[in-house]
This record gives sequence, structure tokens and C-alpha cells, in this order.
Amino acid sequence: MKNIKLLLLLLFPFVLVAQNSPLNLKINSITFHDSITSRRVYQIKYQIENTTPREVQFFLNPTSLIAQAASSMTLFTVYKMYRNGVYDTMDGPFYEKMYPEQDEMEDITDYNSPDAMAFISKLKQKYQDRKKQYINDYKKNGGESTNEDWIVNNQKLMNTIVTLQPNEVKNFVIQTSWHRNRYIKIADYEFYLDEKDKFEIQLLLILNKSDRKQFLTEKELSNIKNNLNFIEGTITSNRMEISFN
Repeated sequence: MKNIKLLLLLLFPFVLVAQNSPLNLKINSITFHDSITSRRVYQIKYQIENTTPREVQFFLNPTSLIAQAASSMTLFTVYKMYRNGVYDTMDGPFYEKMYPEQDEMEDITDYNSPDAMAFISKLKQKYQDRKKQYINDYKKNGGESTNEDWIVNNQKLMNTIVTLQPNEVKNFVIQTSWHRNRYIKIADYEFYLDEKDKFEIQLLLILNKSDRKQFLTEKELSNIKNNLNFIEGTITSNRMEISFN
């Protein structure tokens, strides 16, 4: 039996830690400010710790949130909400940011104003330059595809690979907003944020590598699938109170 366990450890370094996750996910603090009249801005500070003596990697966009109800195939950090100690399947009140300047775009009241037009023009140029950089980097590394949209998605995905050295702790900050809506209805689902209730938030990392082949080359997919230290699984954090008062 001892020899079998040793063999499993050598062949599948994370099989034996299935019950003791290779990662520890912890919310450290939640703060907010109300300086913007249209929304309350929260900062969620959290950490991911590699609890193993070997390097680990995984796909993750660690600075944006998405509700568990809408988290299928996500690269974002996932959150769950608890109301008075009971898990609530609400799809909100926080929504994923597709780009960092999203809140600033939503705060614009007149898109035809000189300031707004200058900001939008600058933003478009920024992302056009980034697209060119993605394509140049891909070609420099010997990429053969000529589909620019695919290349951009490939480079974005490869840039979400997080690497943690043995026993390393990395700290992240998610900035997200509540637009002060207490009643929220999405399709047939609705919920109300009663200020008399106690709300808690919990973070999850839903990590996978098996379903990313759409935007990976065959070589990249093979390398990732065969890398036993490129991990998959669901990691759950502590819960922390979050205020909607």
C-alpha cells in the first residue's frame, strides 16, 4: 500500500490532495466608498496561496467578478451571496467588467460632449494598439493563424495563466460597483436587497483547462493538458459581510 501511494504521488501530484486543496483562497477585507453618486464602489482584497512544494498554474482573470448563477465557462473570479446565513442564488448585484474602464463609460451622461468624445477616442485607440500588440506577439512566437479575432482571443487566454511558485501567496484586488438598485429583475428571476438583512459574500475559483481548446493551438492544448501542475477544480473562500445599507 505504501508503494502504491508513492507511485500515485509521483504520477498524479494533486490526486492525493483532492481533499486538501493545493490552493487556499481567502478574502482579507471589503471596503467601499460612496463618492460617486450613481453607484457605490467596493474593493474586495483577497489572496491565493499555493499550499504545495511545487509550482502550480491555472487560468484565471482575478480582478473581475461574476455571479455563480452566470459563471459557466468563466475566467472571472466567481461569487456567491448569502442572505441571513442562507445561500441566495441571486444573479447580482455585481456584474463582470469586460474591460477596466467600463464603469467610467457607464457614468457618461452625454456621449456627444467634447470630454466624452475625447475619452472614447482615447479608449478606442488603446484597444486598437493592444490588438496590434497581440497579433505581433503571436507572429513573433511563430503563430500561423491569419484569423485576427482568433489570435486576439488566444493571446487574451494565454495572458490569464496565473503561476504560483511553491508556497507563494499572491494578493489581488477586485473593484466592483453596486448601482444602488435594491430591486433587480433578470428574465424570470428577481430579488430585493433589503437593508435590514445581513449579506455575506464568498469567492470561488472555478478552474478548468479541458474546455479551452477553441482558442488554443494544438501544441498549447497538449502542453496544458499534459502539465500535471496546471490544475483544475473549485476552490472556495471564507465568507465576509458586505454592506448594502
